[in-house]
Parts: sequence; structure tokens; C-alpha cells
Amino acid sequence: MLRTSSAQPHSANGERLPSDPGKVNILIVDDRPDKMLALEAILSSLGQNLVKAQSGKEALKLLLKQEFAVILLDVSMPVMDGFETAALIRTRANTEHTPIIFVTSFNKSDNHIAQAYSLGAVDYILSPIVPSVLKTKVSVFVELHKKSWQIKQQADRLREIEEAEHQRRLLDAVDRLKMETKRNRFFTLALDMLAIADFEGYMLQLNPAWEQTLGYSVAELKARPGLELTHPDDRDAMRQELLRLQSGAPTTYFEARYQCKDGSYRWLGWTAAPFVSERLLYIFARDITERKQNEEKIHSLNQELQGRVAALTEINGELEAFNYSISHDLRAPLRSMQGFARALIEDHGSQLSEEGREYADRITSSGAYMDNLLQGLLSYSRLTQSELNLDPVNLDTLMQEVLSWHSREIEDQKAKVEVRLPLGSVLAHPVTLNQVLANLVSNAVKFAAPSRHPLLRIWAEQQTNSVRVFVEDNGIGIPPSYQQKIFGLFERLHNSSTYPGTGIGLAIVRKGTERMGGRVGVDSTPDVGSRFWIELPKANVYESE
Repeated sequence: MLRTSSAQPHSANGERLPSDPGKVNILIVDDRPDKMLALEAILSSLGQNLVKAQSGKEALKLLLKQEFAVILLDVSMPVMDGFETAALIRTRANTEHTPIIFVTSFNKSDNHIAQAYSLGAVDYILSPIVPSVLKTKVSVFVELHKKSWQIKQQADRLREIEEAEHQRRLLDAVDRLKMETKRNRFFTLALDMLAIADFEGYMLQLNPAWEQTLGYSVAELKARPGLELTHPDDRDAMRQELLRLQSGAPTTYFEARYQCKDGSYRWLGWTAAPFVSERLLYIFARDITERKQNEEKIHSLNQELQGRVAALTEINGELEAFNYSISHDLRAPLRSMQGFARALIEDHGSQLSEEGREYADRITSSGAYMDNLLQGLLSYSRLTQSELNLDPVNLDTLMQEVLSWHSREIEDQKAKVEVRLPLGSVLAHPVTLNQVLANLVSNAVKFAAPSRHPLLRIWAEQQTNSVRVFVEDNGIGIPPSYQQKIFGLFERLHNSSTYPGTGIGLAIVRKGTERMGGRVGVDSTPDVGSRFWIELPKANVYESE
């Protein structure tokens, strides 16, 4: 067969077949060139591939390599005649059914014709040959060969489709078997509770985790719907969830208590997926009893904590009110004590002994100290109780006011102050911020080292949403173990005779800064100095909102 394409599929017996038959092969076998030429001239109009052989031996060789629609075979040939050639053609499996037309002008006896037909010839044509007859007969076998080729192609294609479908079904069966094996293994080995149930709530398949959790056997769990095991208080909610799943609602999660075989209840968290077409529910459950118990403990502890916080808040408020009242009310008799002491010194000082005057001076100084202490307590109480309205504050202006207010103290201590401008603007309560910065400046001047004059450096660093203001000194410093304690009330590191003060200033700094939504801190090295800082919201951040 003539091949017209490089893509050549195979037939059932392994033959290569073209995707399109195109021209078919016609074999002409004759030892005489003139007869060969005549046959070629007659058949050329069929438009097929004419293959010529001048002997039977040559024809057999061609039949080994190609497939032919029909063979035109001369009877009378030297060495191997047409009958011998036909007999050998019929012995081969690939050519035993190839149509053979004997074409001869020799011996018209009935014996020869009978022998030809006995060898499988489809016709026996005697000379002189009628061209139209020969062409018609050959064209019949050409068309028959093409139809046979198409039928074979269709049969091969059908067989391939059937084989592919068989292979697909086989692979599907293997996959289902593997999935079933894995599912069974997953069901058996899973620590969580897995199950398949019908739409009525009866378990059809479940893993050993159910028995381990609830104590029932598999048969007992399958014998009744799961709804019967639900705690009475959770049963209505469980029934509603089952109705949702039966309607084909998406996978959901819910929690409920389920009765164990010993009568106790355990919390289970469920996730279920409905398959409406199969009327099945695929269930994943987990024992969450321990988590629920912990949640109840946390809830109970939170309630207890909230009660304690409320009680402490109330007590703290009462203490702050009491502190304010005492601090305010004590100042009146204190001022009387100071006034009488000063009057005693001024009016009757000459009548007092030296020891008496010393006692009167001590009363005056102690009264002044106590008055400062009470004023500090009043300031602290006001910070705790009063409402602070925050507004944009220019730190450059405010710091100038603070330094001006403490100018006498700075001069007396021969202190040097360096301010790196600009400091920026913050959102704060102006009076409170003034008090905070005043305490930081006063402390920096007060706690100076005996061997050197105080040096203060003041600057600010702009953060993304805040401003951090630093007040650095070269004073006596603070040991690391005291750097957090000094912001508490009445925390002092030195006696009042060495460094005077009430121990309230830094407490006011912390409380005031926190009330304005800020933070406070310190970095300090003993005998080197301290760097205090406060951090407050940047003003323009809030102005732009």
C-alpha cells in the first residue's frame, strides 16, 4: 500500500497503516515489456500506484515489503510461471487473500482456467484484452481494498476505544480499592472521631475513637440515632443542625454534650458534610471536654478578678479622696503652727534662751517641709481625680517658661542648661505638662555631684506618632535596682538633709505623663548622671485626623 503520511498507526496484526489510504498499490507481473507497457497504459488512468515485476521471484520480494489491492499475474513466465507464483503467494498469511487476476494469451483450456481459480484467482482474462473491462475489474478491487482499509481502521479505532475504556475502568477500580484501603486505615488509626451516618442520624461506619471516648461498643452506637445521646439541654440545637444538614446546607461546626456509657457527659465539637444525593453525613468530631472545663475555670477566674478589680478601684478611689481631703484639711492647722512659731521668734525671741529659739526654728522648718509634702500630695491627688483635656502644646515655649520659673535655682547652683531646639509639639494638658517638666528640671539641678557644677542637656526626638523629650544631667546618678522604684510615692534614695525633697516629684512625673497618654523612663549610671525621658503623642497626628 502506498504511504502518504509520516504518521503511520499500526493495525491489529502489527502492520503499519497510513492515516489516509491515498493511492493503493497495484502489482503487475509479466516478463514481456510490451505487455507490461500495455497494461500500464490501460490502468494509469485509475490514478493508483502501479508497481511492476518482471518475474515471479521479483513479485514475491515486493509482496514482502508492500501491500497490494490486486495482482495482475501473467501465466506464462520462465523459471517460475504464474501458477507457481500464485501458489507461493497463497502460502503467506499477509497475501493469502490478495485478489489475483491472471492475464494471459496462452492456453485457453478449461484445465488452465480451473487451476487458476483453484489457486484463488478472482478472474482469468485472455488476450486480446478489452481495456475498459480490465480497468473496470481492477477498479472494483481498488475500491474494495479502500473500503477494507477503512473498515480495518474503524475496527482498530473501536478496539482502541474499548481498550482505553477498559483500562480506565480498571484504573478506577484500582483507585477505588486504594481509596477504600486508605479510608479504612485512616478510620482505624485516626485519633479523632470519624463516622459516616445516614440522614436519620444512625451511624453506618465509625472508627475506634468513638468507643474510646464514649465507652459504647460499635454495635451499641449503631443501634440508635446519635440524637438520643445528646444532653437534654443541647438536643434542640442538635436537632436543628441535623435538619440543616438534611437540607444540604454547607459544612458546619457545632458543640454539644454527649452521654457516655457510665452516665457522664463529654463535650464534642462536630464538623459535618452532607451528601444529599447519597443521603449520607460525613462526620468529624473531637473531644473538647478539657477545653470546655478550662474555659469555665477561666470564666470563673475572670469574674472573680473583675470583682477584685472593682473592689480595688473603689478602695483606691476612696483612698485618693481621703488623701486629698487630709492633705487639704491638714494645711490649715499647719499654717497656724508656722504662724505662731514665726510670731514667737519675732515677738519674743529676745526672751527665749538659745535652746528655745532653736526649737522654734525647728518648728518653722518642719512646718515648711510638711507644707511642701502636703502640696505635693494635693498635686498628685488632683492628677488622679481631675479630667485632663488634651490640646496641642508647643514644647519650645513651654520649656522656656519652665526654665524661667527655675532661673533663681539654676543661678544659685551655677548650673548650665543646653536646649537643642526645636522640640516640637505634643498633645498634652498644658498645666500638667508644665508640672512634669518642672519636676524633671528641678531634680536635675538639685541632685548635682559635689565635685562639679550641674550641666543639663534638653532635646527631643521625633517618633512616627510621638515625641520623646529628654532631660539629661551630670549628677549623682541612680543605681539600676532603684531606677524603677523612684517613680513611686515617697521613694527617696537620700536623706532630706543632704538632698531636700518630699519623694513625690517623680511620682507626679509618672502619673501626669500617663494621664496624658504617654510613657516615662530613665537611663542612669551612678556618679555619671541620669537621662530622664517622657514620650507623648505628637500633636499633628491628631490634628490631621
